[in-house]
Amino acid sequence: MTRPAILVLAALCICALLMTACGSGSGNNGTTEAITIRVAAWNDAADALKAAVPEFNKKYPNIKVNIEYVDPGYTKIMPTLASGSNAPDIVQIQERDFPAFLKKFPGAFVDITDRIQNIKSDFIPSTWESVTKDDRVFGVPWDIGPVALYYRKDMFQAAGIDPDSINTWDDFIAAGRKLKEKFPDVAMWGYGDNDFDPFEMLFSQLGGSYVTSDGKINLHSKEAQEALAMLKKMKDAGILMNFKDWNGQITALNNNKMATVVYPVWYAGTLMHAVKDQSGKWGIRPMPAFTEGGNRAANLGGSVLAITKQSRNADAAWKFIEYCLATIEGQTVMLEYGLFPAYTPIYETDAFKKNFDYFGMPIYPFFAELAKKVPPMNHGPIMLDATKPLKDMQQAVLNGTDPAEATKTAALAISRATGLPLSN
Repeated sequence: MTRPAILVLAALCICALLMTACGSGSGNNGTTEAITIRVAAWNDAADALKAAVPEFNKKYPNIKVNIEYVDPGYTKIMPTLASGSNAPDIVQIQERDFPAFLKKFPGAFVDITDRIQNIKSDFIPSTWESVTKDDRVFGVPWDIGPVALYYRKDMFQAAGIDPDSINTWDDFIAAGRKLKEKFPDVAMWGYGDNDFDPFEMLFSQLGGSYVTSDGKINLHSKEAQEALAMLKKMKDAGILMNFKDWNGQITALNNNKMATVVYPVWYAGTLMHAVKDQSGKWGIRPMPAFTEGGNRAANLGGSVLAITKQSRNADAAWKFIEYCLATIEGQTVMLEYGLFPAYTPIYETDAFKKNFDYFGMPIYPFFAELAKKVPPMNHGPIMLDATKPLKDMQQAVLNGTDPAEATKTAALAISRATGLPLSN
């Protein structure tokens, strides 16, 4: 072989090697080059995403995933969106807050409408509402929070309370009075100063919405006033305690000072981890209705995952979201951390149907039935500005303010902060 021929052959071999290196990788976008994505989340949610990474990397070995722990108040997320720099590739946002993010940070999130077409029907239909704007989708539903009544079986039995007899909130109040006769230092339920969760659960149960379909604030509605009036009725009956904050509630439970908790499915994990020595003592029933035969389902909480427009690796970010939230493997990990899935195919798996000794029942199928009955709620783009007015509203009513006055005051405060008008 002549020298020129040898040189040509060598050049062809080098090119072939370079093409193989550039095109044969199974990692990301047809390249073997390692890509790093940053994912911002908090608490158990961040733990769940971190736990999903090893199996994800078996499928996508060239996508390195860094989980960044942030606070649920978004103090580390919002500045990056506002400045247009240093935002994570993926962010966790509470479902009720995401419409406000879409309003406050227009153009900050990747439009994934085309990407979700093949998986959209696998999710509970109502969960797409909060991530959709102008018929375009900007996030994937993660978990939901169907609500139930957790109750101490041993305390109920000792006080002669039949849990099956509690069908309405009036029944609940009567049972709470009976409980106090047996256990004077034990409250039936409680509330904190730093949240408005009791109000929102009752408001959801009644089918209330914070904002009308045409974008007007609707907090001063009949449903809101009725929810607050019922909460005040419970306090006036002497069956509630003020546990101040999240940790105060855990302390009360550990000290056997509260016999029931009205909270979503994710609170089951809190009980199992924070009140471990009460295993076998807790039962679960649907929340009481406002009227006999009325709705006994509500929702509180839930998050979405969204890709920020600042991401330079949107395809890799999508692969991680798709694996975590739209596969049985990924959602099984989420379930292990108490995140009740909006992704319905997992409802048929053994992992979903397993029995929990702590409660003496398979809890996830129970909550799945409740989830089907939750009325839709429109939070609108107000919740980032509504937190303080809503806390103040709940406290005002519990301290004696008329619900009609309190809801109107809160609605006006939110209107001033958001620029949205009040409904009639």
